[in-house]
Amino acid sequence: MTNLSRRGLIAGLTSIPAATIFGRSAFAQEGEARRVPYELVQDALALDGAAFVGSRQPDVVIVEFFDYNCPFCRQSAQDMDVLLGTDDRLGYVLVNYAILGEPSVEATRVALAYSGMYGHEKYAAFHMKLYTYRGIKNGQRALDTAVELGADGEKLLAFADSDAVTKAMQDAVTVGNALNLHATPSYLVGPWAFDGNMPLEHKMRIVQDLRS
Repeated sequence: MTNLSRRGLIAGLTSIPAATIFGRSAFAQEGEARRVPYELVQDALALDGAAFVGSRQPDVVIVEFFDYNCPFCRQSAQDMDVLLGTDDRLGYVLVNYAILGEPSVEATRVALAYSGMYGHEKYAAFHMKLYTYRGIKNGQRALDTAVELGADGEKLLAFADSDAVTKAMQDAVTVGNALNLHATPSYLVGPWAFDGNMPLEHKMRIVQDLRS
């Protein structure tokens, strides 16, 4: 497949609307806690596109809804790396939540395809590597990242354009809207939802509070 035809296909990977919260303030500076129904937390954990990248036997789980073009999500990825590197009892779940326009939708399609083809552990490496790049993260950037990590580009694009990936994206939007998430990143920790970015120290304190 030539690079031109890849670009043409990637351009067609935006056949799902952004979340209905698109256009609101997506960059809240500080997370605010609010209790959410247990059933909605379970719905988030059950999402087909959710990637479990932390402990497989966790005592606390953080669920992060993120967008690859959110600058605070870039910092959150670094925080995740620190948290998982220092806490072997922490579960971490990544939910692709493309709310910042077509480039995010394209990147999310490729990301979900990569996770589906190569598994959650390898997806964690993709997630971190994609955030090392500056500028807009679109389908081409996500594809280039995946290929650098050894992915089959043609098979990946075919999966990215599948009904399964479309449904995974739609389901994430549905759950995010049900949770009334107004920002990226947003988090679920225990029975609490936090809208907007949180400092690493805040995340650590929440985890410790839930353990106490």
